[in-house]
Amino acid sequence: MSRSVTFSAILALALVVSACAKEASDNPFDLTAGGQGEQPKTPDSLDDVVTTALDEVQRFWTETYPEVYGENFEPISGGFHPYGPDTEPLPCEAQSYDEIADNAFYCPQDDLIAWDEEQLIPQLAEEFGPFTLGIVMAHEFGHAIQARGENITVSIVAEMQADCYAGSWTKWIAEGNSDSFSVTENELDQSVAGMIAISDQKGSTADDPMAHGAGFDRIGAFQDGFEHGAGRCEKYDTDYANGDLPVVEIPFFREDEAISGGDMPLLDSGQDLGLLSLAEQNLNVFYGVIFDNIGVDWAPVNDLKVVDPARDEITCDGENLSGNELEFASGYCQDENVAVIDGEGLMPALYELGDFAVGAELARLWAQAAQLQLDVNTDNAKDASLQADCLTGIWADANFPLPPSGEETKLSQAVPADQVNVEF
Repeated sequence: MSRSVTFSAILALALVVSACAKEASDNPFDLTAGGQGEQPKTPDSLDDVVTTALDEVQRFWTETYPEVYGENFEPISGGFHPYGPDTEPLPCEAQSYDEIADNAFYCPQDDLIAWDEEQLIPQLAEEFGPFTLGIVMAHEFGHAIQARGENITVSIVAEMQADCYAGSWTKWIAEGNSDSFSVTENELDQSVAGMIAISDQKGSTADDPMAHGAGFDRIGAFQDGFEHGAGRCEKYDTDYANGDLPVVEIPFFREDEAISGGDMPLLDSGQDLGLLSLAEQNLNVFYGVIFDNIGVDWAPVNDLKVVDPARDEITCDGENLSGNELEFASGYCQDENVAVIDGEGLMPALYELGDFAVGAELARLWAQAAQLQLDVNTDNAKDASLQADCLTGIWADANFPLPPSGEETKLSQAVPADQVNVEF
């Protein structure tokens, strides 16, 4: 089973959306690209992690603020305040601990940053790693920057900009600018998972005054800052007003969407096609459009086989596979021209995350089919996997535009050629 199809730079294939053409060495998240050597170790004590992070974020902004806003940075005047059930009420929040537990925030009227050291800090560190605490502090510091630079009135834009600022600080740390704080690639992966975990619930609306953004919004903003720096983040308010800041937080349009959490059924029901059938149809249409644009015939994937490892045996690229060979497996079988996925273990686990997790895994299989049909191979499986992820993102974007007048977008809709941005 071709689970990791090898694949060279997509420019050699002439099947490329430009962003998918980067070599692995161009990865903006490559934390070793600067050749920094061994970086300082993040402190062991959680209190020290928070204190060190705040010091380093303030040092970052002392350097960066003049470049972005053209004037010197004014340090936080109200101080930094850990709180718990037994601490005195904060100057800006005459609320009980129960009302502000599990939280971190910036208080503009007193220019201070506060956080729950009793519950929030240990919980985040245990689930997502200590560097997540640094990102949380960098995010809250971002709100202090907003108070000094320009007042952003739309909540989701303010939160995304703070995430963007946190990303720019993280890149500054990754480049070796700190003598007492560092981040590894694994720590960054954990922290990104934490940002997704604390994003808004599905079905939230972008105009909610408490909106922080969907997971995609938050990670996209963080990556924006990481790749392009704080100067890019500063433009968020203007870009949003001009319609140039993507926000993907989509409300539920119907009651049944709210009941299902926005997830489509996986299987067909009567004349209503489920996600598996719709995705299979749509992906063949999508790659037909892509291949037409480059003058190559696309051979549609013949079938999507959903297997039960306890009962099924399949032939894939000349091999007979069954039992544990199929458990939590998915792949594309070139000889048979079929996609295969474990329907008893892998698919339900993905569906628990959301229907798009299933759709994205299927899209990766079709990307592998496209790679093999173009017959350009290399020994670098990592490049192959990243390129397939990139193509999956392009497929998602082609299906994503918000529907007009509250109508739902269906995967079965054909993808017009002018919606697929292909370069050669």
